[in-house]
Amino acid sequence: MRNPSTRSAILLAVALLSPGLAAAQKLDKDDKKWLDDVRPILTVDEEKTYKGLKEKGDRQEFQKIFWARRDADLATPENEFQAEYQAARATADQKYRVAGQAGSNTDCGRTFILLGKPDEVQEETGGGTGLMVPQTWTYRDRPGHTFQGGKAVIAFDAECRAPGGFSGQLDRVAASKVLQPNIDYRTGKDGRLVKLADLLPRDTAARALFKQPRQDFPTAIEAAYLKVADGGTALLGLVRGEAAGLATADSGGAKTVNVSIAASAVAEDGKEAGWTEQTMTLPVGPDGSFLASFKLGLKPGKYTLKAGAVDVKGGKAALATLPVEVPDFSRVETAPDGTVAKVPTAASIIVVRGIEEVAGPDPQHPFAAFELGKVRLLPTFGGRATKAEQVEFFYQVYDLKVDPVTGKADATAVLSVLKDGKTPVAKAPPNTIDTEYAGSSVGPIPLSAYEPGKYVVQLKVTDKLAKKELVREGTLEILP
Repeated sequence: MRNPSTRSAILLAVALLSPGLAAAQKLDKDDKKWLDDVRPILTVDEEKTYKGLKEKGDRQEFQKIFWARRDADLATPENEFQAEYQAARATADQKYRVAGQAGSNTDCGRTFILLGKPDEVQEETGGGTGLMVPQTWTYRDRPGHTFQGGKAVIAFDAECRAPGGFSGQLDRVAASKVLQPNIDYRTGKDGRLVKLADLLPRDTAARALFKQPRQDFPTAIEAAYLKVADGGTALLGLVRGEAAGLATADSGGAKTVNVSIAASAVAEDGKEAGWTEQTMTLPVGPDGSFLASFKLGLKPGKYTLKAGAVDVKGGKAALATLPVEVPDFSRVETAPDGTVAKVPTAASIIVVRGIEEVAGPDPQHPFAAFELGKVRLLPTFGGRATKAEQVEFFYQVYDLKVDPVTGKADATAVLSVLKDGKTPVAKAPPNTIDTEYAGSSVGPIPLSAYEPGKYVVQLKVTDKLAKKELVREGTLEILP
């Protein structure tokens, strides 16, 4: 790699939650009570967003969205999770109350709410000074919950408290209860929270493609993954279509197409787990194709990704499907002594034509899904670029181990390019990382010195404190 430059990039900036809201009104008695009622399953980002809302009506709409995000089946009028939660919370308040604290807000009560009734309870002899006898709960693998080694053993004292650090584990379990992460707390142009009814899917020509696929013109899709601020995963997708035969218009001497871009992720149980739709005016490239982006918030797991485009003026439509496996960027591992540590992970390597600064969000931009804070990535499709172009390689690294004394990480990231996935033809200098999270780009790299063909872009991250090495690979194809 000739004279690559490595520069810092925005870290966890793909925030699906926590919109910027200011000058909030004080919460009234009912607002505070609602927060207390849902605190066992409330995420940190959700609490921040709720407290930042300016209008009472927005807080009431937030509550509707909150429960919809946890509804396994939005097509039915009942929300089974909400009913089950309220019953579990009532039981926890009754069984695990301690002096000055509701049972549902103790570690015992919150564990009961999130994990259910333990498989085994062992009480300590000799009792304790609190309302409860110190207990050890054992959970074994069950549908919806698996544990490292097949079981989890949790000790509670007489005040229903678990060991330090356990609350963080419960936070991750609470976050996993969000079954519809694509329903988020976004604001409209008026600064108000978008209503739940406007976040749910509607019957449109683009969504009709999911039930009755068409292929009026060639189209293809691809996906990349980044970690978002709440610890979840964002799928950043691209739709590429051939514009020949579509209705085009001239804009500043360049051809454009007006299309509705829609995407849907269907889980293994056949239920739609995420969706999005956006009408956009897209430039037609020199090769006669158009390229558009979309973004979905999804839980880790396997899905069938469907995405396509409908020509708004001409009516032609095309759909492509792709099996995807959404990675878990919030993995943890438990040591023999019971301590829990985060597992270092890395996002997809994204091959881009450039990275540009932006003043603010532009939802109409073809690459709006690739806006990370104050920058926007300009991705290639399939990592393809011509010899006449130059590219950059963008990556992010998460959850590196931090020294408790210095507060710093000790890791290196090395990016290499391998011809046919085997022979190294370029290697960037090591990037030293001393933070828990890091994002960088390598480049710009002129491709004129490289032969046409397929390459593998490989990222090796060595976490010296955790004594772990992780490898992530992407593709680069250089065209004549």
